[in-house]
Amino acid sequence: MADKKLNVTQKEFKDSFRMHYHLYNQSCGSEKTRRLILFYSVECGLKYLILKNSGKNSYEEYCASGQGSWKGHNVKDMIKEVNPRNDFVLRDIQLKHGGGSVHPSRFNELWRYGVETADPKEEEKAERTLVKVAEWLKTVV
Repeated sequence: MADKKLNVTQKEFKDSFRMHYHLYNQSCGSEKTRRLILFYSVECGLKYLILKNSGKNSYEEYCASGQGSWKGHNVKDMIKEVNPRNDFVLRDIQLKHGGGSVHPSRFNELWRYGVETADPKEEEKAERTLVKVAEWLKTVV
């Protein structure tokens, strides 16, 4: 049972999106912490919209319906699912000292652990894109 996913409802995802995005907009301090809050906000908003579009009220219903299930935190794929025109493009962020790159599905780890990036402008660009997604979500949530 420890590996079972939480059965989060549409309402809980929607409320979490709004609460975290509000907190992102009100907070100051560490850029990485703010970006982490933004990332989770967008993730919750996207999951809400996927449930809403599928006509399912909870994550458990969505998975049981066979319509699919989202794996982890892959906001890039979730964006594609709810916005097929792909208006919001997230790209990998290169790490400092030839440490490879971080896929958008792992931005939460990048910002949670404070990993240094090769070019801080890549993080800024990702943040601007996530803000655009959040602002769009506000119009449909």
